[in-house]
Parts: sequence; C-alpha cells; structure tokens
Amino acid sequence: MYLFRHGKAEERTSSVTSDSKRNLTEYGIKEINIISKSLKGLDVKIDYLISSPLNRSKQTANILSKDLLKQKKHFLIWDELKPEIPIEQIKKKIRSLNFSSMMLVGHEPNLSKLIGSIISDSSKICILLKKGGFAHIELFSDRSALHGTLKSLMTPKQIKKLCN
Repeated sequence: MYLFRHGKAEERTSSVTSDSKRNLTEYGIKEINIISKSLKGLDVKIDYLISSPLNRSKQTANILSKDLLKQKKHFLIWDELKPEIPIEQIKKKIRSLNFSSMMLVGHEPNLSKLIGSIISDSSKICILLKKGGFAHIELFSDRSALHGTLKSLMTPKQIKKLCN
C-alpha cells in the first residue's frame, strides 16, 4: 500500500472559502508531475488509485494516475479519506478490499495517523507526511486487524532527487 499527501494547494481566501474546493497551485501541479515521473522511474505501479473527494486530492491523484495506474478504470473516490473522517473507518474499508497494490491520496493528519496505527500499536508514533510526500507500507492484514511494515517514507525533495 502506498500513501500520498496531496500537493501544495491554494490558501483559504475571501474567494476560496470552502476547504473542499481548494485547488492545487501552479507550483503544486508542477511538483506533483515531477514526483509522479520520479515514482514511475522507481517502478511504482498500482492496481488501484483511491482519492479523497476534495479537489486538491483528486487533482493530485489524476496527475499520479497518468504514470502509475495500470488501468484507468481503477481510479476510486472514497469519502473515508476526507480529513474529518476517523482513521478506523479508513482501516475498515481497506480491510474489506482484495487489491494487490493501492495508493491512497489524502490529507493530514489522517495519513500520518493511519501510517502510525498500521505500523505500531502505540499511539505515541509521530510521523509527518509532507505535502507531496509518499509512504510505502507492506501490509499484513487479516479480517480483524491491519498491520504492516513501513518500507519507505519520503519528502517531495527526496523523491525528486532519486530520479534526476
């Protein structure tokens, strides 16, 4: 399983008041395009790309899908990836799936909390997934629990340097 935090988005302003409608900035679009190509160069391939319904996540996922998604029909939107949804709902949805590889595109602090809860039983794990950041977890799942090993956690700067 891969987790990806959306790219740099517009700030809330008088003209952009709805959090769900905030779009990627021009810089955010450029950066996600570079990161996407870098991940492709690292041979990251996914069967399913699953995004939060918020604009900035969907835009990020659309860019990633061009380089990483094997079949375009496997692009899904989950309400469970909204920032206000408890991570237990995300974990329950993941446990119900039978995918060989997936990437979730979403928001903080939920993605970091999700990573921490999968790799440790301790609530004291502190992980920060930066905007445009990427994590790879090898899952060991059964119907009652979701556990895994953190294989990589990278900032956008690290990802971009790997394939330059």
